[in-house]
Amino acid sequence: MNSEQGQRRLKAARMAIITASLLAVLKLITGLFTGSMALFASAVDSLLDILMSCGNFVALRHAQKPADADHPYGHGKFETAATLLQSLLIACSGVYILFESVQRLRLGSELNRLNLGIAVLTISVIASWFLSRHLKRVGVATESSALQADALHYATDVYSNLVLVIGLLAVKLLGWSWLDPLLSLGVGIYILKAAYGLLKNSMDQFLDAGLPAEQLALIRQCIEKHQQAITGYHNLRTRRSGTVRMIDFHLSFCRFKTIQETHDIADEIEKEIMGLIRNADITIHLEPTSCAECRNHDDCTSPNKT
Repeated sequence: MNSEQGQRRLKAARMAIITASLLAVLKLITGLFTGSMALFASAVDSLLDILMSCGNFVALRHAQKPADADHPYGHGKFETAATLLQSLLIACSGVYILFESVQRLRLGSELNRLNLGIAVLTISVIASWFLSRHLKRVGVATESSALQADALHYATDVYSNLVLVIGLLAVKLLGWSWLDPLLSLGVGIYILKAAYGLLKNSMDQFLDAGLPAEQLALIRQCIEKHQQAITGYHNLRTRRSGTVRMIDFHLSFCRFKTIQETHDIADEIEKEIMGLIRNADITIHLEPTSCAECRNHDDCTSPNKT
């Protein structure tokens, strides 16, 4: 990852921290004034946004450090760790909101100054929508899982806060006070669903899950188009560390080819893969093939053929 991409990431992370801080303070104060569980739930979510965005900022600064003696594969897992932390915190907030919502449904609640609550939630919807789009754009462009996770979380804020706006309007117009905790219950379930998706993706990276099937197909395509020059390949393995895609495999060649010839072919395959898959770190092991096992034996023109 180049320094320009790193700066774009950090700038986006700073914007997320500032926006989340302003929204959290605004919703928390308004929630206390109105007594709305829906607003309070949204405020808790924004407070977690601050914590997660701060964690992202720290992780992104570490993730862009180059490889060193202690971390020969780089520091990309810092970003994965931040995504994992986000998913766990989002899940905790969802469970808390579910618990409080059930309590409000059982015991009832009194709401005040609903116009203020509706206005604050509307502001939150607009701000979260713009922030989510910006984070997603930067996250995709720089291949940052942490920023894309942040974008997803702010996208859930857009939909959940929009539902809460509609709910408070219904409470104001129809007097259905039970609708406020019921809607916050739905928000809690939605948050838990989003947390599960983030947790699964981050755990896949921590457990070194392979690259997606479409990327594996591209790798195989690059290798197999050189089947006349090679005698086969095996042990194809892939994983991801932050933005870096680690790829390694074994290439086998006619045992009479020179080291220079096999290296040139492997180098060409490596360049083709890197042209199709961004941030690829490729390791290729070269192996000789005996005449008896060579699939190109019948077409071999080597004078040493046996």
